[in-house]
Amino acid sequence: MHLIRPILLLLALMSLVPGPARADAVLFIFPTAVMFEDNQRSAEVTLTNRGDQTGTFEMSWSDMKMRPEGGLTQYEGQAPWSLQPHVRYSPRRVTLAPAESQIVKFGLRRGQDVPEGEYYSHFRVLTLNSEDPSAGNADADEPAAGSGVMINARPAIAIPIIWRNSQATSSASIESVHIDQSANKLTVAVRRDGQLSVRGYLHVFETAPDGTRRFLAETAPLVIYPSLEVRTTTIELNDDVNAGSLPRGTEVWYSSDVEITAQSIVFATYPIVP
Repeated sequence: MHLIRPILLLLALMSLVPGPARADAVLFIFPTAVMFEDNQRSAEVTLTNRGDQTGTFEMSWSDMKMRPEGGLTQYEGQAPWSLQPHVRYSPRRVTLAPAESQIVKFGLRRGQDVPEGEYYSHFRVLTLNSEDPSAGNADADEPAAGSGVMINARPAIAIPIIWRNSQATSSASIESVHIDQSANKLTVAVRRDGQLSVRGYLHVFETAPDGTRRFLAETAPLVIYPSLEVRTTTIELNDDVNAGSLPRGTEVWYSSDVEITAQSIVFATYPIVP
């Protein structure tokens, strides 16, 4: 369970990102994910209206399924991994004046007969009194340490609520790396192993004979939910790196942390150039 706290930073803005739009009520939500750990039975998130008009916000559950290329799509019906039967929350609708906040409390019911595994649903907050139809989703690969998510548009903001009813650990392997010379990028396929989601970061670097590393691309966060086994993503190489002639010793790593340290867990490595 030592992975849970650091990997929560990975969960933010995953599927839809709204364009600029006028909105009277501006919703801010923190944190951007909730993970029930060990014997924890309660949790909370804070909703804040950072707009200049009073806003009314309605909360509901949504079950989402991950697409192979990333992002989320609505699951028809209640998903097998749904957290909805196991968690209750209150309140379900609030009206907030500008700068006013409301705490939403969650309670987990840990039944003894619940099969082992990872359960999750998305907590969806809809702004009822905005005229703009665009929507946002606050479950993404872009980590935002110490910050919430603010969207100047009508709903819906959706953040993941997760319960790991298991003592197992996450694992993953890199299946393939495809080099796209014309676009100067890599396409990486990562396989999730086991019952639980895996959350980590992809690194591309060259290792010199003396062991020093030169990073060849921006670190890319990658989340794979239990609804998906293999996920692909693209990584753009730095401007001074040519995909057609990568340096000797280039590798792709998938690790638990945004920066590889002595405490990092390295899930998988994949050599591109020996």
